[in-house]
Amino acid sequence: MKRITRFASIFAFCFITTITFAQMANVKGVVTEKDNQASIKNVRIMALDATTHAIIATTFTDTEGHFNFNLPEGQEYKIVAEKKSFFHQEMSLTSLNEINAIAISLERKPGYIFDVSLMDASHKRGKAKVDAIIGARIEIYNNTSHKEELVLMEHNQPSFIFNFEEGNHYTIMVRKKGYLTKRIEAYINVDDCILCFDGMGIVEPNVVEIMTHENQRGAFLSNLEMEPVAINTTFRIENLYYDYNESNIRPDAALVLDNVVQVLKDNPAIKIEMGSHTDARGTDHYNLILSEARAKSAVEYLVAQGIDANHLTWKGYGEKQLINSCKNGVECAEEMHQENRRTELKITGIEYEDPLDKKSLRQIIESERGYQDVSFSLK
Repeated sequence: MKRITRFASIFAFCFITTITFAQMANVKGVVTEKDNQASIKNVRIMALDATTHAIIATTFTDTEGHFNFNLPEGQEYKIVAEKKSFFHQEMSLTSLNEINAIAISLERKPGYIFDVSLMDASHKRGKAKVDAIIGARIEIYNNTSHKEELVLMEHNQPSFIFNFEEGNHYTIMVRKKGYLTKRIEAYINVDDCILCFDGMGIVEPNVVEIMTHENQRGAFLSNLEMEPVAINTTFRIENLYYDYNESNIRPDAALVLDNVVQVLKDNPAIKIEMGSHTDARGTDHYNLILSEARAKSAVEYLVAQGIDANHLTWKGYGEKQLINSCKNGVECAEEMHQENRRTELKITGIEYEDPLDKKSLRQIIESERGYQDVSFSLK
């Protein structure tokens, strides 16, 4: 028994000694994008034993796309480079020398780079300076795979970049204390949409498209303007129009109000007034009654979609606040009269606590999927 134990000890010592004194070789390399030779950071590089496929070493590229690690000599390796949004690349490394330099080229998968800058929208109401927003909470959820793709809490930069991949529906939510929450639905080559944005809220984004490779890849640069939340702040609801002398919600108006519904669901702490305005045709008294009916009609639609009636009020302004020269006695084109037939959203109250503050985007979406319609009554 002692002899066997002694033999095992000698074997273990020799084995350890062999590993300890094995010659090591340094392997350096760089990873670039196939089409433009731009360096790619944060690529995972693995060295696998060519026979057993066991991982011998692993590292990541730096900000310049460079990497290096040490490998035992006398073996054959398979080098694997992988990063989300790129096709992974493999190459063989059959012999190691004193200087081992390799170059790896990765091909981007079909999809799109979404490059976003967060801006304060106050400049639209007379503020000269455009301020960048830092400290925002940014989340991206993949509705197709049901996975969180990005979570940045109190992001210390005014911009972020994300890679959209083909065949997916994403939800992007940006939150910042003191601002209306922004929610974007992005459809990437889904139902014939190369890239479709939906549910942007009251203000549409400024998006610049840079498309390549027969629209299979591209970059989208966007300034996402966030609206400060303050009592009496008013937003015009664009393209919410009524037929002449009518208060019913037209099909095109319903689509616009659906965006408002989403804004209010994403910002449940605010209370609003829906204010309706008419053109100057007809008597002042009649227009006041008509605008009241239109504002009430808009609120009824919001309540029917699940918005808390206690957070909504309505008011008709008639023709008291025309936005162009089409007053009584002035002949105008129908398009100019329609501009005056508008609805505006005014913040009338802000609750101290936002019930969504403690929920992640994933939790919000999962809750919405289990949402059941509840009927509210207007008082």
